[in-house]
Amino acid sequence: MKQLITSIYFLHNIGIIHRDLKPENLLISLGDFEQVKEVKIIDFGFAKLINEGEKLRDTCGTPNYVGKKIDENYFFLMRNFFLAPEVLRGTGYDRTADVWSLGVIMYLM
Repeated sequence: MKQLITSIYFLHNIGIIHRDLKPENLLISLGDFEQVKEVKIIDFGFAKLINEGEKLRDTCGTPNYVGKKIDENYFFLMRNFFLAPEVLRGTGYDRTADVWSLGVIMYLM
């Protein structure tokens, strides 16, 4: 987990937000005794450079993970627990959306 957290920290420090963090976008190599040796983040298709204080408003993520809008305030979430609430609401989000996704991944692992 430390490698994953450090990687996200590095990306955020250079102004990159991934916007599609989920277990399927992690490559994990195992060493001796099935211990995690290396973690790599992949699929930067939704990644974007973001300035400090900037808010993004477009909803993005893997299509089968993104919820369907029921009405102005509610979403039907198919399988997406990885998108932060502010992403789904469209109220504006920043690097903290990746932190939400990271927290869900850590909870599941």
